[in-house]
Amino acid sequence: MSDTVGPAQEFMQTAGIRGWLTRDYRYSNPVFTAALGTHVQNLTRPVWLYVPARGEPVLLAHEVDAGRFPRDAPAIRRYGSRETMLAQLRRALPDSGRVAMEYSPMYQLPRVGRIDAGTIELIRSFGIEVVSSGDVIQYATERWTQQQLQSHQRAASSLTAIVKEAFDFAGANVRWKLTEHDLAEFIRGRFDRLGLVTDEGPVVAFDQHSADPHYDPPPNGSSVIRRRGWLLIDLWARLDEADSIYADITWTASLGGPPTTRQQEVFDVVRNARDTAFQFLRNSIERGKHPQGWEVDAAAREVVENAGYAEYFTHRLGHSLGREVHANGVNLDGWETRDTRAVIEGVGVTIEPGVYLPDFGVRSEVDVFISPDGPVITGEAQQQAYLIDTA
Repeated sequence: MSDTVGPAQEFMQTAGIRGWLTRDYRYSNPVFTAALGTHVQNLTRPVWLYVPARGEPVLLAHEVDAGRFPRDAPAIRRYGSRETMLAQLRRALPDSGRVAMEYSPMYQLPRVGRIDAGTIELIRSFGIEVVSSGDVIQYATERWTQQQLQSHQRAASSLTAIVKEAFDFAGANVRWKLTEHDLAEFIRGRFDRLGLVTDEGPVVAFDQHSADPHYDPPPNGSSVIRRRGWLLIDLWARLDEADSIYADITWTASLGGPPTTRQQEVFDVVRNARDTAFQFLRNSIERGKHPQGWEVDAAAREVVENAGYAEYFTHRLGHSLGREVHANGVNLDGWETRDTRAVIEGVGVTIEPGVYLPDFGVRSEVDVFISPDGPVITGEAQQQAYLIDTA
């Protein structure tokens, strides 16, 4: 069993929650795997894990699947028929009170809302109040260990070096019809050499493509990187080690000379929004208040709005960072959702405001770890557009 049980119970005891019930069916709920601490192959029927606020956790698994769990898994209660499953659920759960599940009222947090409405109805029919497990998940599964922090810092250092190497490589090879995809391949090659892995990416976006926040340069049809222009690179990866933590950064560069007046103006707005959000986060924690995710988003969005670019900041400020690049903790988001989870000690987030005009876009992304002494930017924060010499 994973080391999530103790933290989950610690949180639930302070929050007045009697237990955490997480359910998976055909790998539709990754939170179940995170709570269990291991991926179990070939589960074909619904499987339930109940972690009480006090006491030992219990697994409910179908007869055909029960033998697939490792020896250190919680005690398994088997079921065959639906009637037996319901009886085992009633036996495991309390008679009343609050139980947390992967449920998000009004679908406020899609990352949390993993359980279907029928399952919620079923558990409520037992006389139980179902509450969101979002805070339980964050506290139990998304706080970094010291070893994980070190893995993240190593990845962040490598990414910063790679993005600069990529910009320089673009400048050195711009005469040879280097495409966005070619440069992405260069970055992936550097990942391999430095022992980094990733799920996808990177974003390598020239001129108008930089106005697309998730542009993915295709092998055929990518733009040729010209001697004068604007280049955005967003890259994310983690060490190729068990339980390592992702780093995720975005930098921008001007090729063949300084940025245009408009490019510099937008860069300054984005950088100021990034720094304002970080300062708000730090000041809040220093005053003894861990702000909610939406509040940090609002601090950055106000800067962009006051500069006249509100309509061009089209995504949330940042996301949870962990074993997945988009993890299950708090997002800095009051735009796409309204994340009311607190930015608690031990978690990592990105801060990445962006402004995307029709002809170019700017995003500046840093990673932040909430240490016992307050938030820390774990890598280098870009202060000026990187200048690429193409002479």
